Amino acid sequence: MTLQHAACIDDLAQMARRRLPRFAFDFLDGAAGGEGGLRRNRAAFDGVLLKPRYGVGVDPDLSVSLFGETYDYPFGISPVGLGNLAWPGAEATLAGIARDNRIPFVLSTVGGTAIEEAAAAAPCWFQLYVQRQEAVSRDLLRRAAGAGIRVLVVTVDIAASNTRRRDIRNRFVIPFRITPGLVADLLRHYRWSLATLLAGPPSFVNLAPYATAESGQSLAEFISSAMKTDLVWDDIRRLRDQWSGPLVVKGILAPEDAVLAVEAGADGIWVSNHGGRQLESAPAAIDAVAGVRAAVGPLVPVLMDSGVRTGEDMVKARLLGADVTFCGRAFYFGMAAGGRAGGERAMALLAEDLRRVMVQIGCPSFADLDGRWIWG
Repeated sequence: MTLQHAACIDDLAQMARRRLPRFAFDFLDGAAGGEGGLRRNRAAFDGVLLKPRYGVGVDPDLSVSLFGETYDYPFGISPVGLGNLAWPGAEATLAGIARDNRIPFVLSTVGGTAIEEAAAAAPCWFQLYVQRQEAVSRDLLRRAAGAGIRVLVVTVDIAASNTRRRDIRNRFVIPFRITPGLVADLLRHYRWSLATLLAGPPSFVNLAPYATAESGQSLAEFISSAMKTDLVWDDIRRLRDQWSGPLVVKGILAPEDAVLAVEAGADGIWVSNHGGRQLESAPAAIDAVAGVRAAVGPLVPVLMDSGVRTGEDMVKARLLGADVTFCGRAFYFGMAAGGRAGGERAMALLAEDLRRVMVQIGCPSFADLDGRWIWG
């Protein structure tokens, strides 16, 4: 299959599976435990049915306004840890694709691209994992603000380490631990291996400067202990005091937590179960959207990710209360399948599918979507 013949994001995922070493694909594709949460995310979308209205020919307006910016499409690119595992330079490339298509791109604290480099490539948001050392969190915010980043996304759903069985079975660690199995995997996927060798192996570049300050502590040791997993709402209040731009709290499922986040100073709520990667028995994110919207009211922006693969998914999320949806795996599968051309193909597939479904249901504007288009 070629990129031009890829009909959907799942096709790009299959191409990525063939092109990536097993450990890299499994890191991107895998989820917590037995991966029931990952499957539930998709199944829940399938349970929402649309009510098409005909005889109302439309040329839909897909634009959306969020935090003082107008975007051409109501979806963005989620933060993905070690995104450059998909393909060297994937994060910066996707930031450029987001810029060219006027959609938001979010860089992860544990991405493989420096804050300053990503922001220089394109306007982007920054996702923060709060650090145990407050000075490190403060400096990350300083760097983000200095690079011109406006929107801060604070992730709160990492209260405990997860069990991703694929990574355990693959003995996946950063930096890579050379084993006969790893060498064989790399040789089978020599294009990825050569490109990665030339670009340099993926690393946690945004946290590397702080690890060197810890006497005798390797980067891997620093990363494993650096994140503040025992977050409380006072931590969000402190970040609110330190950040002058829009602040979004990501990883919310319970309506009660959405209210507490807003009370702590959040400008937006990001409904997410981390793509099924943290708690296997968490509800599907799409099932949590309506409750969160009801809890925070109509004025607080609600964002959503976890399981979004099609334009119909985006419409369903909007009907239930999400202003904007985000995709992580979808875009990184594209990069893995074909580099920049694959990332652009993912963008085109999502945009074309969204436009198609809007025409099919007879809705003139994404902003107009509401319960009238839900069947039942």
